Amino acid sequence: MSVSFLNETSLQELTNLFEKTPLPVVMQAFEQVGDADAAVFLLLLDVADGKVPSENSDEIRKTLARAEDDISKGEIKGTLADYAQQIFAQFPIQRQAGIAEHLAATEMIDTLKAEQIWKDLVSKINEMLQSTLFFGDGAKNLAKFLGHVDIKRQNQLMQALEKNQPDLANTVVDRLFAFEDLAEVPDEAIMTLLQVLETNTLALALHEASPAIQDRFFENMSAAQAENVEAESEQLTFEQKRLSETAQQSVVNLVRNFAAKGLLKIR
Repeated sequence: MSVSFLNETSLQELTNLFEKTPLPVVMQAFEQVGDADAAVFLLLLDVADGKVPSENSDEIRKTLARAEDDISKGEIKGTLADYAQQIFAQFPIQRQAGIAEHLAATEMIDTLKAEQIWKDLVSKINEMLQSTLFFGDGAKNLAKFLGHVDIKRQNQLMQALEKNQPDLANTVVDRLFAFEDLAEVPDEAIMTLLQVLETNTLALALHEASPAIQDRFFENMSAAQAENVEAESEQLTFEQKRLSETAQQSVVNLVRNFAAKGLLKIR
């Protein structure tokens, strides 16, 4: 495809713009255009895919495996075609249906009109970025504030929040203390956990854990316990290994329960 306005410079500029613009801000820009123009812009992104300068394309493509997590954080990453698909997925169902009709019906368009739509939306995204103060993920921000509250009070606040917004409460709880946060807890907390965790649960939880987490636990184990955990790890079946995340969550739940009862300190 040879279209002058879809040159490598303009495509790289748009890629850079997407990388620094939160997804909710991008979606606000799309609220200012009709379904037909939105569909054309998404199609342009799709057909322009692969035209980003080669020296950056490898780095861009490395983000694809994290695309779902990026969306949950309010970010968009990937190739231009991935941007188009991620943006389309965020529209409310009725808007999505309207754009879908235009996506299916638009097989060609006047080049000058396409260029105008392209420039108009890029300009709107830029304007939104400049005029919007973005605080980031709301649940993450709330978890940050709650992180400085006594864990007993945390539990009380979460119970109150759960009555009105259960989904938000669940999301915040997951972010208040994650398995990876165990890398920062005192040795005494790790030793307390080692006294109560079953070998199988510990082996499962550590199977896909980061080296930092694994080191924290093995450094506080006795030689015999470390040997038992390693032996258990070697015997894990494929089906069991898939339960690693569940085991990690059970450890997190145990930490929070113990912290609430004053049996260990997490900070």
